[in-house]
Amino acid sequence: MASSSSGNSIPAPEAVQVLVSLLGDESHVVRAASMAALRDIAAINPLLVLECCCAVSRGGRRRFGNMSGLFQVMASAVRALEKRDVDPPFMAKLAKIATAEMISSKELSADWQRAAAGLLVSIGSHLPDLMMEEIFLHLSGPNSALPAMVQILADFASADALQFTPRLKGVLSRVLPILGNVRDAHRPIFANAFKCWCQASWQYSMDFPSTSPLDADVMSFLNSAFELLLRVWATSRDLKVRVSSVEALGQMVGLITRAQLKAALPRLVPTVLELYKKDLDIAFLATCSLHNLLNASLLSENGPPLLDFEELMVILSTLLPVVCINNDSKEQSDFSVGLKTYNEVQHCFLTVGLVYPEDLFMFLLNKCRLNEEPLTFGALCVLKHLLPRLSEAWHSKRPLLVEAVKLLLDEQILGVRKALSELVVIMASHCYLVGPSGELFVEYLVRNCALSDQESYALENSKEVIRSNSNNYGFQYKRLEVRSGAVCLTELRSICEKGLLLLTITIPEMEHILWPFLLKVIIPRAYTGAAATVCRCISELCRHGSSYANTMLSECKARTDIPNPEELFARLVVLLHNPLAREQLATQVLTVLYYLAPLFPKNINLFWQDEIPKMKAYVSDTDDLKQDPSYQETWDDMIINFLAESLDVIQDTEWVISLGNAFSRQYELYTSDDEHSALLHRCLGILLQKVDDRLYVFEKINWMYMQANIAFPSNRLGLAKAMGLVAASHLDTVLEKLKDILDNVGQSIFQRILSFFSDRGRMEESDDIHAALALMYGYAARYAPSTVIEARIDALVGTNMLSRLLHVRHPTAKQAVITAIDLLGRAVINAAESGASFPLKRRDQLLDYILTLMGCDDDDGFAESSLELLHTQALALSACTTLVSVEPKLTIETRNHVMKATLGFFALPNEPSDVVDPLIDNLITLLCAILLTSGEDGRSRAEQLLHILRQIDQYVSSPVEYQRKRSCLAVYEMLLKFKSVCVSGYCALGCHGSCTHSKQIDRTVHGNFSKLPSAFVLPSRDSLCLGDRVIMYLPRCADTNSEVRKISAQILDLFFSISLSLPRPVGSSFGVDIELSYSALSSLEDVIAILRSDASIDPSEVFNRVVSSVCVLLTKDELVAALHYCTGAICDKIKQSAEGAIQAVTDFVMKRGNELNEMDVSRTTQSLLSAAAHVTEKYLRQETLAAISSLAENTSSKIVFNEVLSTAARDIVTKDISRLRGGWPMQDAFYAFSQHIVLSYMFLEHVISVLNQSPILKDDPEKGDSSSHRVDSHIEDNILQAAIFALTAFFRGGGKIGKKAVEQSYASVLAALTLQLGSCHGLATSGEQEPLRALLIAFQAFCECVGDLEMGKILARDGEQNENEKWINLIGDLAGCISIKRPKEVPTICLILTKSLDRHQRFQREAAAAALSEFVRYSDGLDSLLEQMVEALCRHASDDSPTVRCLCLRGLVQIPSIHILQYTNQVLGVIMALLEDSDESVQLTAVSCLLKVLESSPNDAVEPILINLSVRIRNLQICTNVKMRANAFAALGSLSNYGVGAQREAFLEQVLLLNMICVKSLNFGIYNNIVVSLLADNDR
Repeated sequence: MASSSSGNSIPAPEAVQVLVSLLGDESHVVRAASMAALRDIAAINPLLVLECCCAVSRGGRRRFGNMSGLFQVMASAVRALEKRDVDPPFMAKLAKIATAEMISSKELSADWQRAAAGLLVSIGSHLPDLMMEEIFLHLSGPNSALPAMVQILADFASADALQFTPRLKGVLSRVLPILGNVRDAHRPIFANAFKCWCQASWQYSMDFPSTSPLDADVMSFLNSAFELLLRVWATSRDLKVRVSSVEALGQMVGLITRAQLKAALPRLVPTVLELYKKDLDIAFLATCSLHNLLNASLLSENGPPLLDFEELMVILSTLLPVVCINNDSKEQSDFSVGLKTYNEVQHCFLTVGLVYPEDLFMFLLNKCRLNEEPLTFGALCVLKHLLPRLSEAWHSKRPLLVEAVKLLLDEQILGVRKALSELVVIMASHCYLVGPSGELFVEYLVRNCALSDQESYALENSKEVIRSNSNNYGFQYKRLEVRSGAVCLTELRSICEKGLLLLTITIPEMEHILWPFLLKVIIPRAYTGAAATVCRCISELCRHGSSYANTMLSECKARTDIPNPEELFARLVVLLHNPLAREQLATQVLTVLYYLAPLFPKNINLFWQDEIPKMKAYVSDTDDLKQDPSYQETWDDMIINFLAESLDVIQDTEWVISLGNAFSRQYELYTSDDEHSALLHRCLGILLQKVDDRLYVFEKINWMYMQANIAFPSNRLGLAKAMGLVAASHLDTVLEKLKDILDNVGQSIFQRILSFFSDRGRMEESDDIHAALALMYGYAARYAPSTVIEARIDALVGTNMLSRLLHVRHPTAKQAVITAIDLLGRAVINAAESGASFPLKRRDQLLDYILTLMGCDDDDGFAESSLELLHTQALALSACTTLVSVEPKLTIETRNHVMKATLGFFALPNEPSDVVDPLIDNLITLLCAILLTSGEDGRSRAEQLLHILRQIDQYVSSPVEYQRKRSCLAVYEMLLKFKSVCVSGYCALGCHGSCTHSKQIDRTVHGNFSKLPSAFVLPSRDSLCLGDRVIMYLPRCADTNSEVRKISAQILDLFFSISLSLPRPVGSSFGVDIELSYSALSSLEDVIAILRSDASIDPSEVFNRVVSSVCVLLTKDELVAALHYCTGAICDKIKQSAEGAIQAVTDFVMKRGNELNEMDVSRTTQSLLSAAAHVTEKYLRQETLAAISSLAENTSSKIVFNEVLSTAARDIVTKDISRLRGGWPMQDAFYAFSQHIVLSYMFLEHVISVLNQSPILKDDPEKGDSSSHRVDSHIEDNILQAAIFALTAFFRGGGKIGKKAVEQSYASVLAALTLQLGSCHGLATSGEQEPLRALLIAFQAFCECVGDLEMGKILARDGEQNENEKWINLIGDLAGCISIKRPKEVPTICLILTKSLDRHQRFQREAAAAALSEFVRYSDGLDSLLEQMVEALCRHASDDSPTVRCLCLRGLVQIPSIHILQYTNQVLGVIMALLEDSDESVQLTAVSCLLKVLESSPNDAVEPILINLSVRIRNLQICTNVKMRANAFAALGSLSNYGVGAQREAFLEQVLLLNMICVKSLNFGIYNNIVVSLLADNDR
């Protein structure tokens, strides 16, 4: 390692010290890892490890918490020491450390104590004396460590017997003196030690037989210990002490003297047997001790047996039931305790049998004769075990054993039968089975081989605990099962099958018994379950006896009790039915037929040699068979074909007739519900097809019908198929029989209804008969010759014969009738394929029958389960497919009826999948058939395709995953069919005319259009409606299910490949480059290939590639259609799919938005807005609005904005937008535009332009009749309100981007708001307050957005004042505030307002005039602007609105003083004109303004108009308005300053005239005023 050479590596001792310290870590994982590392190091350098461990161990457990781990490491290191490295002083030190720890505690069997003992044992392996001396130091005197020390000596004896045994004397000499004082709690330890020491002595004597380690002293010690254990400890009340003592005694019996053993037997044997009353573990230990005892007592070389057989009978009777004990669940070592106990018991019996064979044989036979299960079972097991080992001794007892076993052949207890079967096999291997008795035993094995899993539970009557009578045999086990009770049928059957095969294969002597006897057991019904094993045995016999096959066959034919070949063949053919039967029954039967071929007619042999291997190959792989759901039907058809071809080859009429009789006789071998009966029907049917004798055929079909139990669907179906097979040759005979059956049913519909209330059983029976009849009619049509079937089908369908079969209620009966109708349709199809085509009459009526039968009748009296209903519906769909496929063509009405009744199956739940999946497959097949058969040409089929696809759309976009998967698969399959039928006969590369790429048109599919050119029979690209189809399936390419994503991509690929393959008229243009299209299609196919090979690819990457390809492949019109129909895609129930749809729309717009015209943009915007209104998730709404923003950015923003505002206006009219769940989508759209870096300014300008395009106000008092000035529609009115809402949202939600746009358009925004303020106040005067409130909210939001808080306060104070003067003043206040806060914006605002004076709406003109009249005051330094304002004010002084005229005057007189002289003439001219205004308020304003102007007007400006002014003022001085008169006289007084010079006389004349008028009218008040005014002026 690099670190070792770097100078920074840790020295080895320190590293080991670290590892040793980690042994005390709190983590168990760290401890285990450090221990493993130290053990590896100890194997290399044990001394280093020992030194480090020794240093740590000095403090003991108090300083080091894991002494157990430390001692284990030290023990490993000591064992790894070489002899030359062993240092006695160091070992002594380690030994003292270990013993010191052990004696420091009174605990026993702690982890650290066992580890310390292991260290001492390791030291003893090198220095046994040193270790033992250390132990001996602690064996003397009272010491709590005595048990631990003795245990160490026991462990040492077990570990190293060769070094311990020579030192046994020293151990015994120190242990024996203290045995008497050992407490009961410690006695098991001492007893176990004696056991280990004796075992070590036995091993030493076996390794060194010439050297005896046991001298007189040792024997004396052992005898003393034996007596103590036997007399005291073995009789202790403590069970552990007794068990350990017996275990030790069992090891000592072989070491003590014979005399002592003989004396001890009367006491020792009962002590051992007493332990069998305890549990299984103790029984095992007792049996081991008993085995040692029997060996020592019976097999000693030093004298005769110490026990007579009579004395042994007690032991044997106790041991025999122990054989039954089984407790496999409790594991010890590698074998279960029960198995170990069983083996030890057998060893005990073998020991006795070696000494007393005949006595033991008779003992066991007597136990077999007893009717007691444990004893019988035990005796049979012992006989099975001893028979091979004592065969010579028991040779003369063979007849006795055979007779005894015969008596047990009828035993029903499974355990006994199992043991007996095993014994029979052993007896056969030793030639016990000869003559008739041999066949009897073989038959017994066959009988047990035939056991089925459905056998009665009565056979398993031994699975409970041993009964109370077991106490007679010394058993009191708690909850223990006997071995015989644990046996199951399967185990017994397996044993017998293997045994029978062993007899056949390995024992030549059994061949003469097995052959031909095994042929005899093939036929009986009771042995059906053993057929596979029997056939295999027969095959083995034939294979081995091939050299003398002729002899075997002749022997078979010579015996009259052996079935004849016809019976064997009939039986074996029917037994082929189940290819998945256990033990490969079908293969074994075929093999037997192969070998028995010589028994049958000669010409069959060659055919079977060729055909049977093929059939065996089909059933050889059962796993592969299971993958095919129709494997059973296929296999049955193969069997029937095999039989038919065999009969054709035989060509022996008499043999065929005999075989038919054999088939007829074998009905009794099968139950009614057995599917073999159905196959038997078909076998007889195919045979009758080969027979020409009509009477024979009629007799047999009568017999067949009598034997059939049509209440079982399988039997009913087999009968129907058999009738169909017969009908192939004898149609009229079969139809005659069916008519007789139908006539004999004898129940009308009315009678069936009555039977519902009277006899439920009769109704069910009638249903069964009608179902069977329907099937028989169907299969008769199916198999009958095509040339003669038309008339029969027409008669059946054209009359009411078939309708009599349709009134069934039971689910299976419905299925049968549906199947029959399906078969009729198939018969028509087959006839057409054979060239005899004809239309099926009343086809639509049959379809209606099927749709009715597949429905669920709630009141039919039958509880039809959902599973049965699904089966019925699956069959109905298949039948509909058949009927749709026959002539005549399907009408539109029938098509719609069928689809309405079947499309709902897409919504079926997934489970049970084995029924639902085939049903969905049938539904898809039906839809494909409707597509193929409903249209006359490609165009009509395209219409059919689109109609079906649109019906399925609801399932394509379903929130349920399996519905989406099913519907997408249906679409894919229909497109494949459509492509195969409608796309052909032209070049896929777009070539015109003839080319090498062109394909031929299959005109046979186009019916009457076969003579027309392709353009008339092929669909056009437009007919596929690719736009809305693509946007329907594109979201599925982003689905959560990988299979749906893959299928959807394939759907799109098919659509575009079809569209590109369709012929194009010359000169037509698709709007896209053809090469680019094919490149995109190729890219799409690459994506599909990736999806097929790698499902783990990132779905988003795949979707992006799909969208890119689709974007190129769509034509312009298709693109527009896709965008128009995008609402449903964006509202998809699957979030990922909805996101994908939005992404696709965005990509389409970004890449091809320049192709869209205004109408396209408008429709697309509407679709996206509709989607935004319908999506429920906030995130999806934001994404949709982002797509709208993209549309506005890449196309015409004006159109998009208009659509958004129009939609908002509609919402305002039709909805309560304040209570919409999830918020108002249009407000979110406004927010999106305001935050868009590109669109924010554009949208703001657009909204302002909308506000500026004001319609005529609803009620304008100056415009005459109010009804003529109303808005064309409510929507147009509310567009303005929507624009105000948009401004509010813009101001509040625009953020930094929106604020920047507002600042850039400050002047136009403020001007628009000001003008709208006038409009809304006008509406408020007519009672409509809501627009004003909305505008004030927008205005306040504007103030907050731009930071004009003062202006906001003004609005909050006076905003809702509706009096004319007050809202005019409000606008003036706002103008003044703006002039002060934002003087730079004033010029632009004034320009806009100046132009606004030309607007039609009065209130907007008034608002503009009010603002301008205030802005004039702040026009210093703006000469050109001031000139424009003065001109506009002068021009609009003649406005229709009095308010506008007044405001214009006010503005003119507020021209800054430095500029007023420049415009005095214009101002005076306006005043002079308005002094004669028809409105009194205008006149008053004019007089007031005149007073103000005259204060600064020069003489040259006033003098020319002085007289005119005087005349006009004179007219006002007689006004009844006091204020008017006062101002007029004040004005006259001001004019007197200018009445000098040439104008003086004229002016005085006007004054005198006024005086005369006043005197004449006696208006002295006016007169006084004139005088006062003139005197004051003269004073000045």
